[in-house]
Amino acid sequence: MIGEREFRWLPHDGRRHAIPDRLDVGDEGQTLCGVRLTVPRRAGWKSSAGLWPTCADCDCAWREREGISRFPQSSSGSSRRRTAVIEEGA
Repeated sequence: MIGEREFRWLPHDGRRHAIPDRLDVGDEGQTLCGVRLTVPRRAGWKSSAGLWPTCADCDCAWREREGISRFPQSSSGSSRRRTAVIEEGA
């Protein structure tokens, strides 16, 4: 069905991880990067510094399964912009 995804994102252990969409509250499962977890009733979507950073391993595995290019895509323009943002936030 169009619009349905096999995975969804869940904050866990300091990062946003991809978990199978079929998991419900209280279910035990595994993230795409291999972390075992039990789906909580409520997830804290914000850390003290803002939104949880995305787990790079889950992101890479998710993109591969969805047929999406890896992020960030390598190009001179995006590399310069990312460096500038990091320096401004430091």
